[in-house]
Amino acid sequence: MMKVLQFVADGSPGGGTNHVLQLLRGLTGSCQPILMTQQDSYLPREAQKLGVRVVTGDFLRSRINPSAIRLVRETICRHKPDLVHCHGGRAAFFRSLVRDRTPSVYTVHGFHFARKPPLARLAGWCGEFWTFRRMQHVIFVCDFDRKLAVRSRLLPANKSFRVVYNGIPAPCVEQPELQEKLGVGFIGRMVYQKNPQLFVEVLDRLPDVHAVMVGGGDLESEVVQLIKSRGLADRVRLYGSLGHEEALKVLSRLDVLLMTPRWEGLPLLPLEAMFLKVPVVSTSGGGIPEVIDHGRTGMLAESEDADQLASHVNELLHNDSLRTEIIENASRKAASQFGQEVMLQRVMETYASLSRAPRKSPRPSLPTKLLSLWKASGSS
Repeated sequence: MMKVLQFVADGSPGGGTNHVLQLLRGLTGSCQPILMTQQDSYLPREAQKLGVRVVTGDFLRSRINPSAIRLVRETICRHKPDLVHCHGGRAAFFRSLVRDRTPSVYTVHGFHFARKPPLARLAGWCGEFWTFRRMQHVIFVCDFDRKLAVRSRLLPANKSFRVVYNGIPAPCVEQPELQEKLGVGFIGRMVYQKNPQLFVEVLDRLPDVHAVMVGGGDLESEVVQLIKSRGLADRVRLYGSLGHEEALKVLSRLDVLLMTPRWEGLPLLPLEAMFLKVPVVSTSGGGIPEVIDHGRTGMLAESEDADQLASHVNELLHNDSLRTEIIENASRKAASQFGQEVMLQRVMETYASLSRAPRKSPRPSLPTKLLSLWKASGSS
């Protein structure tokens, strides 16, 4: 049985973490999984419940943390996986700094560098450029990310890749009958990418509408202060960070899921909402338009426009025929295009093709190349 090391740097609740848990559950019969992730986080606890062997370290402190790089090297050496599957740029970058012959696949869950200030954007691009050239295969979760990689000159012409849409099992959420609805909801990490402040701005434009916010993160205290300053404290219920099952229970009780990200790959959250028959309103960044057809399977704002988002939410709350049509269309699309089995099959096909490919000797790093040239020149 193929031994696969699943590596994700951030183990906090979120779409990438849930995706890794799907692979750990869904591929158990086909692969022997090992998980490497952030210490003292949500993911290792959930993986251990599945009986998965877990290795943890501090991958969030710095991208050039020597102890983290050493842990990646030691884990590969000790467990001798047939394949390393990296999820997200940070994990893939750490993997790229370890030189060995174990094939690696990098799943891109969105490009974070594209929205950063110039110097940070350049550093992020350089990291992705380095990483792409040291991975044997790249998986994009949406075609938007593939196109961005091509435009940004990250994807070499000869690089093996494929687009594999995220897929999920139809969520099974048991709720008491006639349980009250919670109104409009935000579910996600409270970080810059997810733009939770925009959610509050939209709610401020919807008098008498109640809302809930699920998630923790760097911006949590700032969001709390913004809610208070706008006089919305009596209309917003804050749940903090929840596990996946608890978050799904909240999602199932929403009148509308409002997503406000600045950018995304292809998130799992709108798929879960579509399966649960909860209509989605969202900004249109990244791969979201590949999931939501505006006016047919959800509502999209062309930009981070609080007025437009509020208008879409208001329409879904008060136009019953439109709401019913969107829910039915979205449910059909989720079942036909974003089922878990299709995604798992395509990931396994990728694993199989990499396991059959001949293993190449690791290319020397740039300092090693320069040292070799210096020695060859006869210098001493």
